[in-house]
Amino acid sequence: MKVNIIIVAPYSPKWTNIASLRWASIAKYLSYHHKVSIITSSFPQKLSDKPPDLGNTELVEVPLLFYRRKQHLDGDGKQAGVLSKSSIFRKIKAELRVPLERFFPISSGGVLYHDIRRYYFEIEKRLDSNTFNVLITSYDPWFSLRLGKKFKKMFGQDLLWIADFRDPSFNIHESQLSKAKVFETSTKRMIEYSDMVTVVTETLQKEYKRISKSDVIFLPNGYEGELDALEARSAKAKEKNKLTIAYTGSLHPVTVDILPFLPVLRLVKENYSDIRVEFLYAGSQYKIVEEEFKKFGLDSSLQNRGFVKRQEALEFQRKSDLLLLIAYTGDNIQIGKGVRTGKVYEYLASGKPIIAVAPNSWEMREEIELDGVSKVFNKWETKEMAQYIVELAKRTDITIDTEKRRRIVEKYLYENIALELEKKILELLQEKTVK
Repeated sequence: MKVNIIIVAPYSPKWTNIASLRWASIAKYLSYHHKVSIITSSFPQKLSDKPPDLGNTELVEVPLLFYRRKQHLDGDGKQAGVLSKSSIFRKIKAELRVPLERFFPISSGGVLYHDIRRYYFEIEKRLDSNTFNVLITSYDPWFSLRLGKKFKKMFGQDLLWIADFRDPSFNIHESQLSKAKVFETSTKRMIEYSDMVTVVTETLQKEYKRISKSDVIFLPNGYEGELDALEARSAKAKEKNKLTIAYTGSLHPVTVDILPFLPVLRLVKENYSDIRVEFLYAGSQYKIVEEEFKKFGLDSSLQNRGFVKRQEALEFQRKSDLLLLIAYTGDNIQIGKGVRTGKVYEYLASGKPIIAVAPNSWEMREEIELDGVSKVFNKWETKEMAQYIVELAKRTDITIDTEKRRRIVEKYLYENIALELEKKILELLQEKTVK
């Protein structure tokens, strides 16, 4: 059965974040069997950047009505890096976004204001009366859900609406205000007309099952790429008593914070004079990282590469001995155990061992540690992390169990994720046809 799938994903495939790559990758594989369109936002200026491989997907770009900066584009990380992590402005912005997005078509990442009327027009234009129509709307931003609900109420059983939550719409770890009951209630009312809800973590799946009348499906972020060289990337001889640790990606005050890891590096430096640790950072918060390393007397250990293109970041990962994954460093363990940064799938596919900072109850702990080398520590286990780093540094090679790692990564390949989604869509359409 061939269906018409329209995906509203306002973070463009041309941008360089996980939100933009998620639906671009899923759409690619869906487009080999179905008619697929992605409706997304774009900056008004014509960009030379090409999107990733979208297969047979139609890419429909809606120019933004307003933006403060093009934070999502490669190489535009300077302003983001200057922002102080203790900035009151940043905290206020995180709190205000939650109520404001319920009323205005806005999203974070440069104060983006989307053209919701144009989105409506582009969706309406692509509905096909001769086949089944599936409308997928991805949160955030909130206005994509508003569009989904509006079209579902208009077309009823003639339209299948999937409400996708790449992030939580309430109980957000960066916002105290989002914990107010009103935001859970507004989400419940928003998705009451949906035919299916998809979420990116198992913890979110439990949360949304409480408030959803329709099925809630675990549809994680994933990895797009080949695994043929996994073993080769893993097998890398290293210099004894030396360890290169890499972190690539964003940081957030309190919740995804590098600060708990710095005492670990200082402990190694002060107590093991024969051990040399190099720390490679690539990301938009390079100014913050540089300042914090200086405070801890670790500036000589830091190789700060700043904001780089994604392919360059992947190369840094592969040249390192150990990857640092900061999953969650906040104090709300209930929220933290369900945080799955999109970076984790890249790290898993790198073939490198991983040291992860996350709650003891983190839902990916078993998958991370399955390779026999990688370890998950909570943010208070300073001595334990330091000892782990010293042990790895003393080795002349660090080889993970690549077969076990491969089994984990294959589960999260976007091709397999897309096939699972297609199966769920066709099953649901079959049920509606029978009724």
